[in-house]
Amino acid sequence: MTQPQAGNANSSCIYLCYSASRGVTAFPGGRNYRWADTALKQAGFIASSDGTYCVPPFAPDATRDALLALARLARTHQTVINTLERPFLGDVAAAVAEHLPGEWSSEIVVHCVPVWQQDHLDWLWDRGALAQALATERVPYAALLTNGTDELLMIEQPEHEQLLIGACLPADFNRRLPDNRHFSKTPYPPNSICIPAQPALAVRAITTQMLPRYVHAVHRLRTDLISDALLAGHKALDNWDRISDSLADEQGWPIDDETYGLRAQQRDAEVWDQFEVFLNHGQPLIDTITKHLDALPDQTPRGPAERLLSTMRGVLERGNSAIASCEEAVSRLGDRSRPEWDEAFAATVAERNADAWDAMVTWLEHGPDFIKLARRAAPCPSSSLPASVASLSRALPSAAPITAHTELTVRRGH
Repeated sequence: MTQPQAGNANSSCIYLCYSASRGVTAFPGGRNYRWADTALKQAGFIASSDGTYCVPPFAPDATRDALLALARLARTHQTVINTLERPFLGDVAAAVAEHLPGEWSSEIVVHCVPVWQQDHLDWLWDRGALAQALATERVPYAALLTNGTDELLMIEQPEHEQLLIGACLPADFNRRLPDNRHFSKTPYPPNSICIPAQPALAVRAITTQMLPRYVHAVHRLRTDLISDALLAGHKALDNWDRISDSLADEQGWPIDDETYGLRAQQRDAEVWDQFEVFLNHGQPLIDTITKHLDALPDQTPRGPAERLLSTMRGVLERGNSAIASCEEAVSRLGDRSRPEWDEAFAATVAERNADAWDAMVTWLEHGPDFIKLARRAAPCPSSSLPASVASLSRALPSAAPITAHTELTVRRGH
């Protein structure tokens, strides 16, 4: 990939590349990228929702006219044109997404200015070459692959022929951990890998290297989050046991009902905060354990394991039911600007926590055994090549060569 000249990153530039499906494709860059937008539109390029522009594919005359007009208009709008020597990244990403296991799709993300590419670092789960490139190199655009829950980020590796691909934490992590640690500092990142630009070889590398490590890392992180939450939940109960004695008489009756009740509500809220971690991450662990029941070690009897899973499914159901009832009650509170709204909301949340108390106690009781089971059922971080992937080299074409036939002379960067 050719890079723009140093000053262009702070001015205006247009990147041109060739797409086998879209024809000549362009996208803007630089601090004044809107100048590039204007030049592309005036030259007859059609804007796409992903921030790229293209001319009607397989229409040589229209392509030639648009490129000649662009050369003239770029000078008018003080915009430098840079050609990318690789095929359009979107073509490679689309072919890869089509052949990954499951239902994957891809989209292009244009980084007009460097800060846009660095936004990926907020959720990229990588400490390797991909994170380094986004932080220190100019990366004009990227491809995001997703199956609705999992996300992979793909870029052209600066100064190399290969691509880089890395994982983001799943969408259900909501981009933040309970203690607000930055994602890049979480344990076990399945670091990015280099992949060829040929879709068949890229799918092979992603399926055998990236995805198994990613699935293992996500399972391990979910397990540790719930394990930490269990410890914090038990600590909240231990604190309550010490405090409740001082709030009751020798027969165990509250000395002051209001004080006792308020402190009990605080206890419920502290345990709920930890219980919510299980509600967010418990179902994927249950699904994984269920899938690997037959492969569990011999010292894990199937009968008790199935009963434990049934118990935890019931806990999830009751917890989610409490959430649904709370949300319905909140929707009936009306206008949030009312002075009494905050007090009514707090009472609704306290009622939710009280309704879920039995489920929370069951979770605290059986949680440690559930964690042991989850650790035994952790998916293997390595994988043999599935037969469906092994056959892709015959099913997928090689990357299309760049054959943009134009009379346009552009200034190349270094």
